[in-house]
Amino acid sequence: MIALCLAVLVVVSDHAVKLLLHRVARAYAIRLGPFGNIRMVAGRLWLRRLDVQCNDLQLWCLWMAAAASLVVVSILLPSSAAFVGLLLGGSLSHGIESSMHGEVADYICLRFWPAFNLADLAVAVGVIGMIGELLSIIGVMIF
Repeated sequence: MIALCLAVLVVVSDHAVKLLLHRVARAYAIRLGPFGNIRMVAGRLWLRRLDVQCNDLQLWCLWMAAAASLVVVSILLPSSAAFVGLLLGGSLSHGIESSMHGEVADYICLRFWPAFNLADLAVAVGVIGMIGELLSIIGVMIF
């Protein structure tokens, strides 16, 4: 249940921020001081950046397979449910946007990092958390 709630929260939050920025800050950037700015930047999914030729149906089949395996992991390892929810929400947000618009809009542009959005942040935290969970399981099994 935690995974589902977090996934929905990530999707709704990411798209709400994008809608707000699209309406409010469409023509200009919001300065973040010396760190960078907030502005809409078009990007593509990593799979499409690698010039992998796939249509939306193939993309969604791949997402469903990955989502099913993550759900199994969250059932077998209940402590990972929050991280699974973040991964599912971030990837679902990207999939929806990519299917609807053909690209993914990023909006946080830091001087020292490529542009990203809330869904990217959710995926990154989910991956780091899952790696931590797996390392803790391996550590328990070894010791």
